[in-house]
Amino acid sequence: MQKAMLLAKIFAATTLGLSVLTFASTANATSLVPNREGEIQTTNLGCLNATQCIDTTAAAANGLPFGYTVTSLKYDFDNKGPKFVESRIYVDDRSTKNDYGFGIIFNKQDAGTNPNLNQLWIRPSAMLGLTSTFEKGQLEVGRFKFDFLGKNIGSVTFDLFDVEDKGTTILEVNGKATTINAVAGADSNRQTITIHDVSSFVIQLGNHDSKLFPKTGDGVSMRVSVPEPGTVISLGALAVAGIISARQRKKVNMG
Repeated sequence: MQKAMLLAKIFAATTLGLSVLTFASTANATSLVPNREGEIQTTNLGCLNATQCIDTTAAAANGLPFGYTVTSLKYDFDNKGPKFVESRIYVDDRSTKNDYGFGIIFNKQDAGTNPNLNQLWIRPSAMLGLTSTFEKGQLEVGRFKFDFLGKNIGSVTFDLFDVEDKGTTILEVNGKATTINAVAGADSNRQTITIHDVSSFVIQLGNHDSKLFPKTGDGVSMRVSVPEPGTVISLGALAVAGIISARQRKKVNMG
């Protein structure tokens, strides 16, 4: 009977710890968006301009909790309209205008996707060639693989801006195919998706063959966050350890 009671207490403490962890993953999140504007260096495309290049494997230099790589993937399989190649990917604050050369210009007010001022967002840039742009780089469509370099993350939360048509989808988690679709909504809508136990993921942002916008496609911006490392897991462990320790002290006193 005493063993059963002890197990019940340990289970309750563990459940409490996990509950606190779930709360902390949303309350104490840290961003995976680099802390400055520029082009994110992809493993296969590099950057168009070395002075504006962001190496996400250099975590400390870019205000990141840990390093990761980004690979741009092909996504144009419908054989309709312009033939897109792998997209570029940028960090952008709409409160500033940026000219990245090769015709890629991000204005303070872009053609379609305009998140809040003074916030950094990840934005893809649809391309027709390695240096050939589409809509001055302002069609935010692309497919990317994020790899955390062997590190397993408790959870990853996506904050998606302006999903107005189907197409924005998490296609792969840890090398396994999946389909987690964002929901099409009204202009400038925001929605979140969370995935768990992640070492890598593939996400499609936007839709170049949008039925709503047949000439321009549906662009989407993204922010990504993860729980702050090592914040709350120890609380659950301490709760369990406290009960076990109390049980051991009780046994000593009774002995």
